Amino acid sequence: MKRMIWYVATFAALTLGLASQARAQGTSTRIAVVNIGTVFTKYEKAKNFKAEMEATLKPFKDKTEKIKKNILAYQNAINNTKEPKEREQYEGAIRQLKRQLEDLDLNARKSIGAKQEQHLIQLYKEVASHIQAVAQANGIHAVLGFGEPPDGDLYSYMNVNRKLSAMDMGSVVPLFYHPSLDISDTVVTSLNRSYTSTGVQPVSNQK
Repeated sequence: MKRMIWYVATFAALTLGLASQARAQGTSTRIAVVNIGTVFTKYEKAKNFKAEMEATLKPFKDKTEKIKKNILAYQNAINNTKEPKEREQYEGAIRQLKRQLEDLDLNARKSIGAKQEQHLIQLYKEVASHIQAVAQANGIHAVLGFGEPPDGDLYSYMNVNRKLSAMDMGSVVPLFYHPSLDISDTVVTSLNRSYTSTGVQPVSNQK
């Protein structure tokens, strides 16, 4: 609660400071919001990166599914046998397969971990840069970012609980804003224009 009060007080001070500056310049304070979920979902570079990661992980996922099916088969065999030796053999096989699953998970994380970290940082830098450019071009003094799933039920338990947890931890979550404040699509357009100018093909058009 103390952290939330501090955060709200800090934001209020920032807003008041911007308002004072805007009044001194003879203009009104302009604030916008950006749905990061929308930006990352529609940004072609982010979609290409997601497709690349999925392709890298596919062999691991295929092996995982095969091992899980074998575990289930051994489990069914255990349930259908009354022979102690057979049960012991099947249980040993299951233990071995579970170790293989652990190794697969570790190898998958190693395979994409560093690359995922690098790409995420780069994507964030690009998104932040274009948000700043859009804001400056439109005379916007402050931009608030938030995460909302572009599709799906906004009032599902999972989404509502996520929002309440964020607020409980001191984060500011927009509960209402006029649609005119949302510059998410404008930022996406700016990002995609810059990205496609390099000659990169959108993931939706790739075979």
